[in-house]
Amino acid sequence: MDSGKRARGQFVRALIERDRGPVSSLAWMAGLLLVPTALRMSLDTGSLGLPFLTFWPSILIAALVLELRFAAIFALVTAFFAQRTFGGGAWFHEVTTVRVVFFLLFATSAGMIVGTGTMLRRVLRELGQVNERQQRYNTELRHRVRNMLMLIQALASRGPKATSPMDFYKEFSLRIEGLAEASDLLQIGAETEGRLPQLARQTVAPFDRDGRIRLSGEPCILPADSCIPLIMALHELCTNAIKHGALSNERGRVELSWFIGSGGSTLFLLWTEKGGPQVKAPDREGLGTRLLMPQPGLDGVELNFDPDGVWCEFRIEGAKALTVSA
Repeated sequence: MDSGKRARGQFVRALIERDRGPVSSLAWMAGLLLVPTALRMSLDTGSLGLPFLTFWPSILIAALVLELRFAAIFALVTAFFAQRTFGGGAWFHEVTTVRVVFFLLFATSAGMIVGTGTMLRRVLRELGQVNERQQRYNTELRHRVRNMLMLIQALASRGPKATSPMDFYKEFSLRIEGLAEASDLLQIGAETEGRLPQLARQTVAPFDRDGRIRLSGEPCILPADSCIPLIMALHELCTNAIKHGALSNERGRVELSWFIGSGGSTLFLLWTEKGGPQVKAPDREGLGTRLLMPQPGLDGVELNFDPDGVWCEFRIEGAKALTVSA
């Protein structure tokens, strides 16, 4: 039963939601005119005096499956054809009060049918678009949740490197908080592609209280799968810079720059710290190390603990320059 209802629903949506060109619309108009004509001729040749009885459903169908202009034209053609064929001649062959009243009644009825059918067509098409968006959002949401769970699992797997359960809890909680902040920057369905510099600016804003993180680079669009990994990596670099790096004193600064390579699809992004305390490599790997490694979405990551300041270069494939029309 459910499959039958689903099949009927898909058939109706296909009829109503499909856009038809002039040739297809004229073919529909011809069919919708011939079918009620044949039915009427098989039942009555006009002796009952109801020339439009079998044509009203055709006008309604035309309003549902055709654009408004074609539906209106079809209603007009149907009126003249039906009256000429079954009504004993043209409407105004003889102008009388009765004929004028009948014409006005027909025009009002036809207009109501065409208007109602057009409104239903618009509503059904809008509902179809809403349903498609919901399906797309659900698919995207499942993909996001799956990626989140994989990332959380990867973060948790670094637990044995912590010196104590409390250290692990504190560090892991910071990473989860960063993941939540990263997720807030990406709205489901609204913009699956991240854009620079907006994405980078929003990510570093909570850490840049006094304007010591400078961004530079051409506007560009990131692949959807690269957004959260890059946000998490930048969040990790900002956290480390505040705790141990260039943002831990009053003189340090950070430069975040990027550019699209000559191939037009590879983004190179460089994080550089200057003016901070002398840098030395960490004695052990923390939870954040996993965020600064090559992974799905970050095709290349090179982290260097230069004594003069940490620098980290990212390579992301599938990016593209943001033009005015993008």
